[in-house]
Order: sequence, then C-alpha cells, then structure tokens
Amino acid sequence: MPEDIEMKLRIEDNFEDVLGKAADGCGLSGQALADLSGLKLKDVQSLLAGELDLGALRMLAPVLKLDADKLVSMAQSEWYPRSVSLSGLTCYNTPFPVTGYEEMTVNNYLIWDEESKVAIAFDTGANAATMLADLRQNQLTLTALFLTHTHRDHVRAYAEIVTATGCRPYAPKLESYADAAPVAPDESFEIGRFTIQARLTNGHSPGGTTYCIDGLDKKVAIVGDSMVCLSMGKAKQAYANALENNRKYILSLPESTILCPGHGPMTTVGEERLHNPFF
Repeated sequence: MPEDIEMKLRIEDNFEDVLGKAADGCGLSGQALADLSGLKLKDVQSLLAGELDLGALRMLAPVLKLDADKLVSMAQSEWYPRSVSLSGLTCYNTPFPVTGYEEMTVNNYLIWDEESKVAIAFDTGANAATMLADLRQNQLTLTALFLTHTHRDHVRAYAEIVTATGCRPYAPKLESYADAAPVAPDESFEIGRFTIQARLTNGHSPGGTTYCIDGLDKKVAIVGDSMVCLSMGKAKQAYANALENNRKYILSLPESTILCPGHGPMTTVGEERLHNPFF
C-alpha cells in the first residue's frame, strides 16, 4: 500500500489572514475597525499588514468576533496540530504558485482498502504523478474521484486522473464540472468498505462540499477549503453562511474526526475547537 509520508506542512494562514478574512466577511473597513476597537487607524493597518502588537490584537479580536486567546496563540506560533498517520489515508501536496504567493501548495487525498484494492480520490492537486504512481505500484483500482469544489487549484489534474484511471468523477451539484456526476447535499455513497456522506459546507464557493468517510480506523472528513488548520476559506460574500456551515456540519463531528483540508496540515475536530480563532 502507499506509504504514509509524514509531511510538516506550513499552516496556511497567518494571523493577519484571519483578520483580513473576518474583516472582509463583516464588511468592515480599516477605519471602521479603528472606530469600533478604539485603536488608531495606523495600528489597525499595521496588524492587517502582519505587524504583531499583542495588545492591539486583543483589542481588535472581539470587534471581529474572533477568540482573542486563540488568535494571540496563533500569532505567536504556539501550536501545531499533531501528526496524522492513518492506514488507508494519504495526503498528496503539490506546488501551485500564483502571483504574489509563489509558495502556495494544494492538497488532494487518497483513501484505499488494502484487501479489496479499492481506492477513492478527493480533489486532484496540481498534478497527480505521485498518486498515479502509488496506484500502479500497489495495484489499486481508483473507483471514484470526488471534488470538494471546482476552484482551479483543486481540479488542475482532473483530466489526467480520469483519463489514466477511468474512474467515475463526481462534483457538487451546485458546481458542475466537465463530465462529473452531480453530488447532492446529504447524498451518501457505498463504495467497497467505505461509506461517504456529502455535506454542503458552502460559503467559500457556491457548492463547497465536505465528504465524511467511514470505513477506516477513524472517521475522516475531506473539507476542501471550507476549513483549514486554524482558519477557514475566504467567504467575503457568504461569511455568516460559511461560519454556520462549518459549525453545523464539520465541528459537530466527533472530536477524533480527522479533518483533511485543501491547504496546510491535517488536523482534527477537537483540535480546531480548541485552537481555531473563528470558533
């Protein structure tokens, strides 16, 4: 079976990213943040630019309905999620540089059953070379490919995977893509030993979907960009909806559930409840 390669991926967002996402979502300008927090505009602008002032950060957090203690801990890099090693689950991390963020990477995932050799992929990554090599080397049959959403970094290798494996592709019903079959909210799939339930966790994208998987030793949720470790996907136009969906459909899962985000390290429901400043 594919080796579980332990990768210490960088946490995707910094504290200023969290501030910016919350400010955009709340529709608050720098001046509005200054007026509501009692800070000077230049101090707000400094925080939004990533210049850390712990006192100012604590004053700004409640205006944005962020947890101040969690935000301060994040800003000081005090916590990193425990390493995830689960037989039957592999994370692939591939570079996807964009202008102004050349170090960007994106994740996709493979689950498999060693006995039946059935495998299922979630999102595509920027390229699928390593995943396809693992499938060949370990004589796994890729039965299905599920997309969490259709932003370009998550579908870049779509044609490569479908052509090479002949798998059946699926995409959220609210975000149709190529020849992928539509997945409705709350739809369930039985594939080999695995049960996969689709949960609509949109906000970052119109049809953003989380896939909850039973059949491994622990419950797994492939969350795409709905959440990332210590943060969540940008949802400027649907911020309240995204927050509510994350609470209702992701953070309501058992604490031990492994969360597999589209960027950054894997984490768990319990860890995000304790450390994510949005919640």
